[in-house]
Amino acid sequence: MAGKRVTMKDIARETGVSTATVSYVLNYSEKEKISHDTRIRVFEAARKLNYVPNMAARTLAGNKSFLVGIIINMAGKNKKSKVYQYYDLAQEIQKLLYPKRYDVVLIPSKEVENDILIGEKRLLDTVFLMDMEETVFCDVASHFFVPAIFIDGYVEDSLFFKVLTDYEKIMEQACEQLGKEFYVVMEEYSNQYALEIIKKYVPEKDIFINNFESSMKEFLDDHQMQKGLVIGEILGMQAEHYVDNHNLLVVVQGEEESMLLPDTKKIIVSNRKKAEKAVEVMERLLNLSDEEETGHVSYITPVVQ
Repeated sequence: MAGKRVTMKDIARETGVSTATVSYVLNYSEKEKISHDTRIRVFEAARKLNYVPNMAARTLAGNKSFLVGIIINMAGKNKKSKVYQYYDLAQEIQKLLYPKRYDVVLIPSKEVENDILIGEKRLLDTVFLMDMEETVFCDVASHFFVPAIFIDGYVEDSLFFKVLTDYEKIMEQACEQLGKEFYVVMEEYSNQYALEIIKKYVPEKDIFINNFESSMKEFLDDHQMQKGLVIGEILGMQAEHYVDNHNLLVVVQGEEESMLLPDTKKIIVSNRKKAEKAVEVMERLLNLSDEEETGHVSYITPVVQ
């Protein structure tokens, strides 16, 4: 099927059922009696052929629910500093969607594999996923027949769209501000996208990952004489208690108010801009006949303050 859009006719040919049956299955119609086995065969064929629904056609057909899901990966290892970061981002997305008449279902999930299946019921027009682990994504990807937009989580699948913090730029700016040698304090993310980029610039021994088994105080005591990059405002506030804040560069999500000391240097990766880009991608997917016009990866550029 390379070189052309896969259609419902192609799926019908692959499965040996009618195009109408394929349409009923992919549009989650419950009016027609279609066996479970047939539905599974159609979904598997759609995934195998890399079928992408025509979002514009769905909109014209009046199939929009004006309901959007935000799924936050809240695995048990997450600390409150990370929880704050993602709830703030979810709030920014909500602020943008409400004037557009969209309601939001916020799902803080400790069992992503199960909670993510709400998309399978076709109650949602779009799903935003925050910090999705790639192995989990591979297990659930076949359930998506609405736009899925990954925020701060990279997956190697061109069917899905990503809005990412530009960590390459963050590290370049950190090198300019701090010099070539510095340590990094960061959250423990399920998706390894950020960590893999950071490890290109900083030795693993100089990277502190915030989880319940680690001690930031001990790490910072060992790095008192060095400069450091701290990713996250809450972590930055904690670091200020242990080291001279003039040796810190902190990545924050807010453009205006800050909880850090006034003279702490900051890099801003705006949650507001991240939300704006995510909603912009969503609207393009829901209103364009050709999803290829929308870039599959969008980066949010950091700004030194």
